[in-house]
Amino acid sequence: MKNLELSDDERRTLREMGIFHPHPRTRMRAQGILRLSQGLTLQQTADEFTVHLNSVEQWRQRWGKFGLVGLYEGRHTGRPRKWTAQQQRALGELANSEGGTVVALLRHIEQDRDHTPISESTAVRYLKEMDFTYKRYRYSLKKSEIKKRSSTPAK
Repeated sequence: MKNLELSDDERRTLREMGIFHPHPRTRMRAQGILRLSQGLTLQQTADEFTVHLNSVEQWRQRWGKFGLVGLYEGRHTGRPRKWTAQQQRALGELANSEGGTVVALLRHIEQDRDHTPISESTAVRYLKEMDFTYKRYRYSLKKSEIKKRSSTPAK
C-alpha cells in the first residue's frame, strides 16, 4: 500500500485535531491518518487503536475523498419526535401563561386538543429546549429538628 502524502499544514492540523478536538472518535481518526502517513500499515494502525481493519480503511478512503471533513462524525438518525414544532410551542405557551407542574400541563393539553400522548420526561425535555426550568417538588414536608426541653428553667 502506498503511504499517505500530507502537506505540513495538513500534518499540523491533524496533530492539533488529534489532541484538542472535543469528540474522541474524531481525535482517534485524525491520529490514525497521521500514523498512516508515517508509514504504518492498515493492520498496524488498527491494532494500535484497537479498531477493525475495515474502520481504518474507511478513514483512509474518507480522507482521500473528503479531506478533513471526512474525519467528522456523521449524522445519527433517531426516532422522530412525537409532537410537531407547533404542538411543542403550544406546550411552551401554556407553560408560560399558566405555569404549574408538567403533569398539570399535560392534563390540560389532553383535555383541550387532540395531541399524541407523551411522557412527563418528554414534556420536560421539550420545555428545557425552550429554556423553561422546573424545580423538583418535595412530596413531604421538610423534617425539622425537635428541640429537647431541659429540666432546668431558662434564665
